[in-house]
Amino acid sequence: MHPFYILLLGLLLLPTSCCSSSAPTNDTLMAGRVLTVGDKLISRNGKFALGFFQPAASTSSKSSNNSWYLGIWFNKIPVFTTVWVANREEPIAHPDINSTQLKISRDGNLVIVVKHVDAGTESLVWSTHTVNRTQTSSINTTTTSAAVLLNTGNLAVKVIDSPSSDLPLWQSFDYPADVVLPGAKLGWNKVTGLNRHIISKKSLVDLSLGSYSLGLDTTGLAILERRKNPAVVFWHWASSKTLSMSIIPVLKTILDMDPRTRGIKFKSCGFLAIYYGNQDSAAGIIAFRYTDLVCATKNFSEKIGGGGFGSVYKGVLSDAKTTIAVKRLDGAHQGEKQFRAEVSSVGLIQHINLVKLIGFCCEGDHRLLVYEHMLNGSLDGHLFKKRNDATAVLNWNNRYQIALGVAKGLSYLHQSCHKCIIHCDIKPGNILLDASFAPKVADFGLAAFVGRDFSRVLTTIRGTAGYLAPEWLSGVAITPKIDVYSFGMVLLEIISGRRNSSLETSYYTSSSSSYHNAEYFPVQAISKLHGGDVKSLVDPQLHGDFNLEEAERVCKVACWCIQDNEFDRPTMGEVVRVLEGLQKIDMPPMLRLLAALIEH
Repeated sequence: MHPFYILLLGLLLLPTSCCSSSAPTNDTLMAGRVLTVGDKLISRNGKFALGFFQPAASTSSKSSNNSWYLGIWFNKIPVFTTVWVANREEPIAHPDINSTQLKISRDGNLVIVVKHVDAGTESLVWSTHTVNRTQTSSINTTTTSAAVLLNTGNLAVKVIDSPSSDLPLWQSFDYPADVVLPGAKLGWNKVTGLNRHIISKKSLVDLSLGSYSLGLDTTGLAILERRKNPAVVFWHWASSKTLSMSIIPVLKTILDMDPRTRGIKFKSCGFLAIYYGNQDSAAGIIAFRYTDLVCATKNFSEKIGGGGFGSVYKGVLSDAKTTIAVKRLDGAHQGEKQFRAEVSSVGLIQHINLVKLIGFCCEGDHRLLVYEHMLNGSLDGHLFKKRNDATAVLNWNNRYQIALGVAKGLSYLHQSCHKCIIHCDIKPGNILLDASFAPKVADFGLAAFVGRDFSRVLTTIRGTAGYLAPEWLSGVAITPKIDVYSFGMVLLEIISGRRNSSLETSYYTSSSSSYHNAEYFPVQAISKLHGGDVKSLVDPQLHGDFNLEEAERVCKVACWCIQDNEFDRPTMGEVVRVLEGLQKIDMPPMLRLLAALIEH
């Protein structure tokens, strides 16, 4: 299995609620002093720290990687996250770490050395090599140089008490690793001749140079695939203004303007993560080439689903193990809108009951989304079987666990994401089932986002008839309660095994030469619930093999969820607790508005 190829473009948009460390004691390493393992330089604003570290992945697992690095990391966020690494290609072996020092050398360089006490010598691990610069040739750096960790996260070697002390002899911003911070620039430095670019790391444990680099050329911003010889341009954005602009505004502009990247959003902690390579990456999504997906799907030959925005095809990745579902979006406007919505929502969240977005493709006019393949397809294929369909009937235990799993997924979207995500199209067709019939909510193309400072969002009516909450018809701003309403409708279909508004409820009588319509099932369900006859509502294909107590609980939840007034409906968190048996639920009132509309 190949390692992950990770490219991080860091943006310092740190939330103020992050955990703080102790106050910094020093941000400067003077000549004659050393920094060893356990010591840190901390910027004056406390946001950044510099010191020796082991990659977080290796310290939290049974990995045999015992390499140490010198780097800069965010000092105020709970997840250890580096922004610069000095010795990427020369990691320090574990036995040598206690004799390793960072110091200002006699020639004024900032160096990492390993002391050999017995031999009275030291070996050089890494150096800034500032002595090769013409500006340092006339300066006695032995006594005047110092390394300072600035508030920007930039490590600068400066000459103390010099008229030009604001101009660093060397700075880490000129030698970025795989992160670009605000204030740093990419591209050519005409004064020093440096070509500044960032290079991905091989993995979360191996911080050496990976297969992708990002930098500026004469025409714009480019991602190069370094493992090709010569390097191949993987992605390019052309702009005559790029070279004169700071990289951070450029990246923000690109994400908004270029259709191939506008769907990717910055995470709440201030990072944009783009992942290339192995599909097993648990932290991000992959940018696929169109030709690779054509090959994986055998030229889109096996169609397994479809909808208003495109078709879904089965495929197998190049490792011959991972089966995927590739959604090819149709239509320039609607397809693009759905593509942006899905990548910016499900692409940045992970939950066992939400479908996993493995990656995407956005080359030219092609818009494709790559998902994990669900062996048992969608829920509607099991509930609303055709007469000649040999698919086995879903047993009651599977139905109950599907209801609970979907509720947990929606509760996560509504209450646990950085922004509240309203799915807007909950229906059996958008609930997928894996090999063990565990449910995963899918199709986020219509999703709406609500900031935590707001309770509602105004949006156009979307979704599927039969699952739409009544408040949408009045044009008011919506809340997550519209998903609750749709979920209630889905619960009734899970109970009955048929569509709430199925045409099968209409029948013709020859004696009266007229059509008769059976009572609309949601209204029938609450009437039967009040009459104590839930048993007659359960799918007859189960032949009475179900838990009556659970059936009554599901029916009560469903009827509460589809209440006319959104304020009467429970939250999805409350629904989860009820279905888990941790919270009791009262008998729901009659659906007077819905019953009146149906009667009319």
